[in-house]
Amino acid sequence: MNQLKGLYICLILIIVITLLNFTLLGDEYSGITTFLSVIIFIFATLFYINASHRMKDAGQ
Repeated sequence: MNQLKGLYICLILIIVITLLNFTLLGDEYSGITTFLSVIIFIFATLFYINASHRMKDAGQ
């Protein structure tokens, strides 16, 4: 369940970063915000891999 919460938090962070980029920053720092989004996506992928390995271990 913790992995699911981690994925959800990563999704919210990516959406908030994109929203702030377009509204407050006027799309001036799109490179930085895209880089942050990619880093958070990689972090979420690690959550997913960890959760899938735990599910496999629990099934055996």
